Amino acid sequence: MQLWDLFFQKADLYLLFWARVAGLFLTAIPFNHRNIPVQLKIWFAALVAFFIFSSYWQVQIAVASDLGGYLLQFLGELLTGAAIGFLTQIAFAIFQVAGQFIDMQTGFGVVNVIDPQSGLQYPVIGTFKYLIAVIFFLTINGHHYLLAALNKSYHIIPIGKAHISGSLVSWILNLAGGMFSTAFQIALPILGALFIADLALGVIARTVPQMNVFLVGMPLKIGLGLALVMVMMPYLVWAFGRIFAGLFEDLNTIIILLGR
Repeated sequence: MQLWDLFFQKADLYLLFWARVAGLFLTAIPFNHRNIPVQLKIWFAALVAFFIFSSYWQVQIAVASDLGGYLLQFLGELLTGAAIGFLTQIAFAIFQVAGQFIDMQTGFGVVNVIDPQSGLQYPVIGTFKYLIAVIFFLTINGHHYLLAALNKSYHIIPIGKAHISGSLVSWILNLAGGMFSTAFQIALPILGALFIADLALGVIARTVPQMNVFLVGMPLKIGLGLALVMVMMPYLVWAFGRIFAGLFEDLNTIIILLGR
């Protein structure tokens, strides 16, 4: 009963805890999945915030007394959680971009499907790799790592103490730029094989002009691309592990940069 009394006495402080959790849930995969009802997200964020609040209520935290200052604190906490969760968007985008590279070479670039997460249209292999990445992320309890990183952030970034520095912006831009090079490295083995197939079809078109290479080449490249994706699945699983291990390290880095 004492905890509930304390909760109502410090409701303004609790809302600041809830803001950071809600910001994470707005951007972090898989918590931001569009098929999860908004009401469920709100209540789950409130529950997580309550557990964190119950661990930190004894810490002296300055809450702004005026409405304008309090709204700025609330917005700052919301952006802090959103920045932490945004790293998952970059990690998962690597697999979508790698799949798009392959789709363009196999001929699937003109065939799009609806991505269940964003509601946008993405090529087939890009969506396939994204869904496999989500399953792998849940299998290794990546969502637990996200919640652990969120809890750790309160140790390093007290309420209202987050800072956006030039080093943070530069680090995020470098991370986003590295997304494309990493995606290209993942798709490179399949792209190389498809490039060799294009060369072979070009040689056949020159030596056997009677053959309709366009009619034969399209299904051949599609079949070859799908076969290579299946053969390269062990390599893809290894790439999942490396990228998500880097994601967990980046979570610690962004928390440290926000706390400076």
